[in-house]
Amino acid sequence: MKEFCSPGLSGMTPSKGISYEKNIAPSYRLTSVSHLGTEGINGSDRVEEQERMKLKLKVPVWNGDNLKVVMGFRYYKESFEFDDDRSINLNLHQDLASYNLRTLGSEINVLKPFRGNKYLIARGAFTMSGMFDSFSELNRDYLSYSFTTLFGNKFSDDLEMGLGIYYSNSLGLQSIYPIMLYNHNFNEKWGIEAVLPKKLTLRRNLNEKQLLSLQIAGESGKYFIPNADFAGSDNPINLRMEYTDVKVGLSYQREIFSILWGGVDVGYRKNLDLSFAKFGSDRRSFIYQSDVRGGLFVDFSLYITPPKKFRK
Repeated sequence: MKEFCSPGLSGMTPSKGISYEKNIAPSYRLTSVSHLGTEGINGSDRVEEQERMKLKLKVPVWNGDNLKVVMGFRYYKESFEFDDDRSINLNLHQDLASYNLRTLGSEINVLKPFRGNKYLIARGAFTMSGMFDSFSELNRDYLSYSFTTLFGNKFSDDLEMGLGIYYSNSLGLQSIYPIMLYNHNFNEKWGIEAVLPKKLTLRRNLNEKQLLSLQIAGESGKYFIPNADFAGSDNPINLRMEYTDVKVGLSYQREIFSILWGGVDVGYRKNLDLSFAKFGSDRRSFIYQSDVRGGLFVDFSLYITPPKKFRK
């Protein structure tokens, strides 16, 4: 009788049980254009530093040969530090400098391997994202949720592929699109890891404890901003803030000791979208659109890999 499929290839980037990441984008000029007609005001200010902090935890719930279940938890925090808060030109940027942008979330990941070379992955996640200082402020307006299913085929010890569907309802906006998994080891040193359209990695295994890779990755998110008074109005409104970034760069990952790894990523970041819309409106009903010039980024990470029996 055939054994159950074991997804993943040798030499791949280690999975992360507990991870801490700090993403830093150095100084850039932020220019925002109003869609409010004659009532709107455009402005440009220098952001001294944009920082994202990410803390993630994954906990195995069930680890059988024919079924694996992992719960995940996450906490993100993002901040914008302007060159001089006292001389910011635009009210929108003044508010952005004071926002406490946070994300709280959890997920459940289910892996169902079949006998032979096939497997099924299912993932459900929900997050609460926006400007808040305490849990008591959260309500359904902050809620986003998503579902992912992927059917994979491990053709050999050095090649696996998969196709699936991703669906999300993010602050009331729905998205659905196909996803593709492609992992391929060309030899003991070189390989590709890809989850398209999110991330593509060309990996170089320097040795068992060091990885160097060239990556292109997309990152996006939405925040609920309650009672924004960016226009100096006596009638503040609720906003939906959206961003989409693409990063291209080099990543170096190294085992520090045993199950503890560290990494640094450096490269170029291009912002494709940073916009503000009235909460509940469609994707094109912008109040403000902001232009962020591309520039360098630096990401630092520290993570604990799970024990070998939980890594698949």
